[in-house]
Amino acid sequence: MSRRIVDALRLTLLLFGFLAASAQAQEELPPPASPAAYRRALEEAYALLQREPPAFEEAQQRLAAITRVSLKNGEILSVSSPLDGGETPTTVEAARQRLRLVIAQLDAAGNDRTAERLAALERVFAAPAFQQRLSWLEPLRRWLAELFERLFARAPAGAAPGPLGRSAAQVAGWIVVVLGGAVLVLLLARWLQTMVRAFVGDVGRAPQETDALPATPAAARQAAVRSAEQGAYRTAVRYLYLAALLTLQERRLVPRDPSLTNRELLTRTPAHHPIRAPLGEVVAVFDEVWYGLREPDFAAFQRYQRVVHELETLAQTGDAQQREAPS
Repeated sequence: MSRRIVDALRLTLLLFGFLAASAQAQEELPPPASPAAYRRALEEAYALLQREPPAFEEAQQRLAAITRVSLKNGEILSVSSPLDGGETPTTVEAARQRLRLVIAQLDAAGNDRTAERLAALERVFAAPAFQQRLSWLEPLRRWLAELFERLFARAPAGAAPGPLGRSAAQVAGWIVVVLGGAVLVLLLARWLQTMVRAFVGDVGRAPQETDALPATPAAARQAAVRSAEQGAYRTAVRYLYLAALLTLQERRLVPRDPSLTNRELLTRTPAHHPIRAPLGEVVAVFDEVWYGLREPDFAAFQRYQRVVHELETLAQTGDAQQREAPS
């Protein structure tokens, strides 16, 4: 007989031996007790502990005989004796208290009515309040209404608030919500307006020629120098930008249209004209300074003054070349 056949026979015998031992162990297990029988065993063990002297060992044996309990739904529950294990009571009185606790828990479980309670909970969650999603304004309105009711519509102790108090609280809550929403919209609008002016190229109007502003490039340059001497560099940059615009308007290089924005003035300048590059830098620096993206200092004012001077020089040179050119 080959070695493989011998090994197969040994493995088969071991498997049959394991199955036989398992079947024997299952046959040796006592049948499960009913909940009522388990409760009676607990009461009998408690009565044994009430004797004088207490029959502690006999009570332990009575409970150790029950290791499984068959529930009403057919499930088999493994149980251990309340008087055995690692938490064995050290005194008879402690054992009595433990048995009384287990008996009380069994009695409470019998009256639990789990199915009815779950059905009631399902009905609660099926209500519209749990099925419909509320907007974020509704909890805020309710909170404000309750706050108003507590502050201004207090009812006597133990009495429910009347319909008038509830209506006034609801109206006040809605008023506060509407006012708060209006304030929030205004703040968002101002914030968006600032952001659009700051980051969109088509921002702001060019400085208008009014009675308060210089009317000539020279006057605008003088006003810029005076503002810089006083430390008002933002205003000084504005006067320099005005001087550049007035110079370009006198040379008829940009239109005299106060409705045009700074970027629109730049796009109206011919792309091949030598003033196009410095004009773009002049417009970009003015927008950043005037709309709060950059806070200028004296050095920034001097750099801007040089760029504006270069722009005005190119404008005068280009105008002179156009006049000298043969027609």
